[in-house]
Amino acid sequence: MLQSLPAPVRSLLPLALPAVAIFAARLATFTPWAAAQPGWAAIIFAWIVADALMLGVLAKAKDNQPALHTVLAALALGWVIVLLGAAAPVREVYFSFPQVLVAAGGTIALFFGWSAFRFTTRWRATGSVYAGLAEVVPELQLKFMRAEWRVLNLGLLSWNAPVDVPRGSQAFVYHTYLNPMIATFIALQVIELAVVHFLLMLWNPAVAWVLFAVSVYGVIWTVALLKSFRINPVLVSEKSVRVRSGMICDFEVPIAHISDVDQPFSKEELERKDVMNLAILSEPNIHLRFADPVSIPRLISGTREIRGVALRLDDSAGFLNAISARRELP
Repeated sequence: MLQSLPAPVRSLLPLALPAVAIFAARLATFTPWAAAQPGWAAIIFAWIVADALMLGVLAKAKDNQPALHTVLAALALGWVIVLLGAAAPVREVYFSFPQVLVAAGGTIALFFGWSAFRFTTRWRATGSVYAGLAEVVPELQLKFMRAEWRVLNLGLLSWNAPVDVPRGSQAFVYHTYLNPMIATFIALQVIELAVVHFLLMLWNPAVAWVLFAVSVYGVIWTVALLKSFRINPVLVSEKSVRVRSGMICDFEVPIAHISDVDQPFSKEELERKDVMNLAILSEPNIHLRFADPVSIPRLISGTREIRGVALRLDDSAGFLNAISARRELP
């Protein structure tokens, strides 16, 4: 049954199911029964938290053999949830036992100390902060952190960032038709943000400021998207096409894998899962069909296979000439 689920869903189950179990157990600590029997509630809540986290770690680990650092991370997280997440009567049970607090503090301190050592060792060996973080942060969370940092860096900084064109590659832009529409959308976002914030302040200031923060981040994300379209053009090198659409996607296709560039995709084909349509807010003028499926990374995790990609480029003729010239090379 699980194999019938999409790969991204299956990869998230070891995270989602423990979270649901822990949330349900936390709600149970606020029931009248838990208030009347705080000792038993404390034992059951701690057991459910530990069991859910460890099962999630085992399910996520390769060959169900998690690394020692991962197990320690789960135990430290479990202590934090147990001590801070339960209802007050249940929480008081934990705090009434010094041994529990010593065990919790020792586990958490050991985790952070070991993590700092692993991070520092890897950072000094490679000179890369990202490589250091990869030693202590799970892959999915690290990808999320990297993506969010890129959004903040692009949205708030990098105003004069150069176009990313490696040596030996020919760039083909697509942002000139797209960015004016994105800029208009940003202007509308800002106007809506101001109006909605003013109206919500009259009703509930707390809600107004929360939604204001979310809306500001939305504006930053859209600005980052606008910049990324300019910085990341589609590239044609000697042996491959690097298909890029801002910070949305980035993958390479060997030119030898491109079987056809002349036959346009039909409307039905563009809606298929194995055809990627990157002509945002417009009709495509480039249609690349592949002889063999090409695996590309998904936004969250895993990969997907596609058999074609549709693009909208400013210089479509130049792009097709570049592809043709390289396909004719010996």
